[in-house]
Amino acid sequence: MAGTQIPVVGVNHGRLGFLADLSPEQFRESFPRLLQRDYQVVNYLMYQCRHFSANLSTWDEFLGLNEVVISSGGSLRMIDVDLAINGEPVTTYSSDGLIVSTPVGSTAHNLSAGGPILRQDLQAFVITPICPHTLTNRPLVDSADCVYQMKVPRAPEGTTLVIDGQIRVPLAPGDVVEVTRAPVCFQMAKVPGSSYYATLHRKLGWGGRPNYRTE
Repeated sequence: MAGTQIPVVGVNHGRLGFLADLSPEQFRESFPRLLQRDYQVVNYLMYQCRHFSANLSTWDEFLGLNEVVISSGGSLRMIDVDLAINGEPVTTYSSDGLIVSTPVGSTAHNLSAGGPILRQDLQAFVITPICPHTLTNRPLVDSADCVYQMKVPRAPEGTTLVIDGQIRVPLAPGDVVEVTRAPVCFQMAKVPGSSYYATLHRKLGWGGRPNYRTE
């Protein structure tokens, strides 16, 4: 859909479905309004990921919506990932991997790894280490206009680059992964009455009250 930039309506046939926030019943009820174009188009940030070989002789490019993950995967070993933002060295993460997520992806792998939830229309990326060895390595949120560059100096066999949980690319020592804002957006049609915070409230079970004991 990247080249056409046609808005998409999300219908949830699964469990969470933060993007697909209409149930089949709600979709049927909203269908006449959709035909009349009575909806709001929301543009969601997408990313472009480039994977360079260590000697820069080859490279691949991917377009994604949720997250880029550098994972120790089948190596079953901790890996080091050097992070630089706009060419400035930031830190080295010693962990089971590193997630660079869009706001849309913040409620997916990023959330399960302890990262923050970002409002979906924010123009930002969140970097979240997976089980970091150093407890001071916390999630980091920065502008979507930055260039995020990650290098894996030592990549044991099984270290993998994962794009949106769908595309898996083996990483070799010295490979570089670069993430930037994509030139296109993911467009979604939102019918009146749908609310991001109402969706969070419903999907994450935020409606419960603390069960305080009374003496």
